Amino acid sequence: MTLKDDLTLLMEALKKREEILQKGQSVSKYNHYFDRMIQYAKQLIEANRQDEIAPFLESDSISIRYDVACILFHHYPDLCTQVLREIADMTFENGMPKYLAIISTGARCTLEYGIPL
Repeated sequence: MTLKDDLTLLMEALKKREEILQKGQSVSKYNHYFDRMIQYAKQLIEANRQDEIAPFLESDSISIRYDVACILFHHYPDLCTQVLREIADMTFENGMPKYLAIISTGARCTLEYGIPL
């Protein structure tokens, strides 16, 4: 039996969160995977492996880009601010799927209020 790496586990949690949004599942389920995502991200950052997470800032998935920008905000503030600004500017009129409205709103709030340490 092979143990999964924290990066693999982080990606699984990120993808699961996106899937929950797409299917319109419960907020409690979405938050459950938030807790897992944060756990694996902290382990990677404590091991000084944040550079391995950074490429996901360029993911095709808006949800994954948002989560990774929030995770890495204090390590790459300029890049993460740029990603969050792009997401905050998305609207239904310019092609954003309706299930991602919470992500766009979250990006706007993050830019306005920041992320606690």
